[in-house]
Amino acid sequence: MRRDLFVFAGQSNMMGAPVYTPRHSVSATQSYEYKHKPRRLGASAGAFVPVGYPVGEFSYVDPAAAYAPDMVNERGESLLSNYRNTTYFCPSMSNLQSEEEKTTFPFADFSEADARPGATLAPFVAEAWEKAGQACAYAHIAKGGVPLVYYFTDDMAREYGERIREWNRTHGTDYNPDIPASHRMPGAADYFFEKCADFFADAKAAFPDDDLASRCFFWLQGESEAGRSAAEYEIRLEVLWEAVKKAGFTHFFCLRVDFFGNPGIDQVMLAQERFVAAHEDAYMLTRAASYFPYPGRDEQDWFCTPPGEEYQLCRDSFFGFNNNHINEKGFLLLAERSAENMKRILLRGEMPILEEENIRTLRDRIYD
Repeated sequence: MRRDLFVFAGQSNMMGAPVYTPRHSVSATQSYEYKHKPRRLGASAGAFVPVGYPVGEFSYVDPAAAYAPDMVNERGESLLSNYRNTTYFCPSMSNLQSEEEKTTFPFADFSEADARPGATLAPFVAEAWEKAGQACAYAHIAKGGVPLVYYFTDDMAREYGERIREWNRTHGTDYNPDIPASHRMPGAADYFFEKCADFFADAKAAFPDDDLASRCFFWLQGESEAGRSAAEYEIRLEVLWEAVKKAGFTHFFCLRVDFFGNPGIDQVMLAQERFVAAHEDAYMLTRAASYFPYPGRDEQDWFCTPPGEEYQLCRDSFFGFNNNHINEKGFLLLAERSAENMKRILLRGEMPILEEENIRTLRDRIYD
């Protein structure tokens, strides 16, 4: 059997951070999610579990502290919350507090013991891939609010600095080659590569008769980079992909970033388009997220034409909540569009067919 290996990485929209818990019943019987926690706690291998919820895991920075006897419940789940400071990566979560009052909880309130799952992309891609007659195993390694350089090791950060300095010399710019310490968490990038390596090794042991040659890196990130120049973001993508390829990945799959409150996000979209165009092993799977409307904004000068019905109500904020993240409807659309192009790329050796450009500044090529 062919079994593609997928890793889903990025920030909150790849993590999965809607208001509501999942309503769609995922139908996938041949695919699995990889959980790294058993390995971290001393087992010889991680665990492959059926596709479903929860997706991802609380990868605590200090497992000894997180799983101390007085910090776990009867199921052995940690009570340690404040995920931004206590985890390298975390699972999808939903944060509904009151349907009647339209209130939500801060995601930082949740721990492994009490987090409620939220819809996210990974299981829907697995489901769509099985509908195409394929199977996969995947790992979810994402975290809300993190910039691209959160995935940078020290060596990657130095490489980025050298490339930015060279760009400044040749283009007359003055981009900062130094990455602020607040943009990275010590150990997070090293842990990311550790989990990927263990995922690949454990998959080989768990599925010895399967063809595991295709290893795809899915990237949905950039909301926190709005205002960064296209050049800076593209160079960051290049450094990331070079390191990820060395870790054993064969394909870079980008889902173009969505608008998240700052029109400067068009420069990130531009950088993602330029990056995939410049690399034969990198592909844009879909631009659909870029076309999700955002509540409360005048979009007349943003979209070339009003987005169709399929793009409407893809954030729970349209239902009165203070949470603008992509919801289940949006993820189902992204998975469907992604799977169509995955079939073209992975099964037929063709190029993806993308949605017509609908962001005015990109179509008209008006850039800062």
